[in-house]
Amino acid sequence: MSLQKPPSSETPSRTAARLIVLLVLAAIAGFVIYATVTIQRADLTEDTRIEALELDDTVTVDGLRLNIVEDEGGPDPVVILHDFDVTGGLTLDDVSSALGEDHHGVRLDLQGFGYSVRITDPGPEHTIAVMAQNVAAVIEDRYGRAVPIIGVGLGGEVAAELAHTYPDVVTGVVVVDVDFESDPTLEESLQGLPWMGKAATFTWETGGRYALDNWSPHCEIGGWCPNNAELAERATIVTLEGTTDSLWSFRRTPSAALAPANLSEIDVPAAYVWSTSGDVDQETVDAIAGEWAGLQVFESATFAAHLEDAATVASALSSLAGGG
Repeated sequence: MSLQKPPSSETPSRTAARLIVLLVLAAIAGFVIYATVTIQRADLTEDTRIEALELDDTVTVDGLRLNIVEDEGGPDPVVILHDFDVTGGLTLDDVSSALGEDHHGVRLDLQGFGYSVRITDPGPEHTIAVMAQNVAAVIEDRYGRAVPIIGVGLGGEVAAELAHTYPDVVTGVVVVDVDFESDPTLEESLQGLPWMGKAATFTWETGGRYALDNWSPHCEIGGWCPNNAELAERATIVTLEGTTDSLWSFRRTPSAALAPANLSEIDVPAAYVWSTSGDVDQETVDAIAGEWAGLQVFESATFAAHLEDAATVASALSSLAGGG
């Protein structure tokens, strides 16, 4: 009878490798399930046709319907452009109210945001250049003269593009907390992914688990908190058809985050409002001020000056020669 070689015992390294493979497969399966369920939820949530809403004021530019809120106040209009925010200009009413007796705010929802048209595929309509072109067309058609612009974040990039490319429609610009060369955050990078990016966008920007916290991230530590009316209006906006697809498409459009090529070529009076407790750091503000000739910098000891310190934003506007 021949002797058989006893079976070799599995080495610890091989066991560990198999365990790692199993964990990776489980993680992939978990992400796929999460994305599938979340995308289905987004599609079920967004069942309201924007055309069915009775909006007070809209304008159509190149086939795109844009929503406008023209607030009460003085005779001279100030166009106010919002940040990357699903609600558009909803929360900028305090800025409008702070403008003084000579001005009134005109809160314009950029395409894809607020109550404006949804654009569900990546393309030029999501770029800063086309947004600025559309805002310029609204100003020319509605007012027939140059007006001052206030822009927050994304809206500040559009305002700078307006001042650079369409100076004839701009008397001065105030940009609030704009980082013209920022790298995308992890959340933003996830939102730019194919397929799974839609789930990430719903989760953090529209109707998902973290969307409300992301909308007012500093509420519990002394920052801005939405009131009941704003929460109710946001709840309506996130049910509009194509909302998640539209914001997801913005994230997938590479040129969407591009600002003017040369800030140094902007000649209109300009001011920068910096929320010193916010996301933009001192080095970034100094770099922008060094490139943008004549830029005045106003500091606000807040997380978000446009929400927590509208008076400083209004003061920045008043400081501009010819600002209205």
